[in-house]
Amino acid sequence: MAEQNILNGNQKQLEQIIGDMKEHNSKKERLEKLSESVKDISRELDNTNKEKQNETDSKIKASIDAICDGYDKSINADKDKIKNVTAARDKAKMAGVKERINSETASLRAENCDLAEQINEAFIHENISKMCNSQIFIAAFNARKFLDYVIDVSLLLVLFAVIPVLLYFLPVIPDWILLLYSILMPILCLILVKGIYKGVLLKHKDTIIAAQNTRMQIRDNKKRIKKIERNIRKDRNEDMYGLESYDSKINALHDEISGIEEEKNAALEEFENTTKADIISEINNRYDDKITSMDAELKKKKDEYDDLDDLVKKQRIYISSNYEAYLGKEFMSVDRLSELNSIMKSGAADTIAQALAVYNNRH
Repeated sequence: MAEQNILNGNQKQLEQIIGDMKEHNSKKERLEKLSESVKDISRELDNTNKEKQNETDSKIKASIDAICDGYDKSINADKDKIKNVTAARDKAKMAGVKERINSETASLRAENCDLAEQINEAFIHENISKMCNSQIFIAAFNARKFLDYVIDVSLLLVLFAVIPVLLYFLPVIPDWILLLYSILMPILCLILVKGIYKGVLLKHKDTIIAAQNTRMQIRDNKKRIKKIERNIRKDRNEDMYGLESYDSKINALHDEISGIEEEKNAALEEFENTTKADIISEINNRYDDKITSMDAELKKKKDEYDDLDDLVKKQRIYISSNYEAYLGKEFMSVDRLSELNSIMKSGAADTIAQALAVYNNRH
């Protein structure tokens, strides 16, 4: 607290109070400016550090990319070569496989051609229709194998079950057509079978059966051909296809890629151990003066701010204890205090307390 009650003070003491308030306000304004200055310098320093880090990261990345780019181009070129050689190798292998299949199945294919020709000549010589050598004819009149019986039963089901059922369920077909079909179809089939049996089977039985046996022999030969093809395609002995040169080229290219990758890793390790440090050092040297200057300026401003902030706090405590406690918070402004000073200058009051009374009467 003040040594005396300021309410009893004269105009000179009031002007002292006004001077203290002006000084306090000035210090507060200076403190705000210093605060903004500290923020601006801190922001600029952060941006400069980020700029330095971004430039460092960018330069390092660009250097690494430049190192990798040359090696990667060579590696990709060799990989393309491997694809081309592999494609040529597969093509050569397929050509070799086809050639081997043709070679190992030539006799069986020739035999099948001869057997088929024998059947044609026999049928032509005895004036037999080629239809008699078909799968359906054999299934219907001389079934031997399971497939023949399946075909025979299927024909009977179609003629005597499927078609009648369709005729029955179709609304546009009258019932008399279904009845007519059911009567005529068995008769027609019986006539057809008897006609073929008498006209063909009895006259050419031996030739037709011989042709059927020959067809079975042709079928067996085809199975043998397919088995040979499967065995040849599964054969892992690729030396017989003349692929050694392709394999040598592919292995050489793989070795070359491995060598390039080792060189690439060595170059990256060298960059990490030496060049990277040089890049960082060069960039740091360019930014060091600027950052050091900004750090010094920031420290100076912070110290000035701390000193001034301490002074403002002390002033605030002094004003609060010695002025505000007597005058009230509403008079802690230069404008209000100046009005009190004007009252005392006019002679309307001799003390601060009297000036307060006059002011309150006027307002």
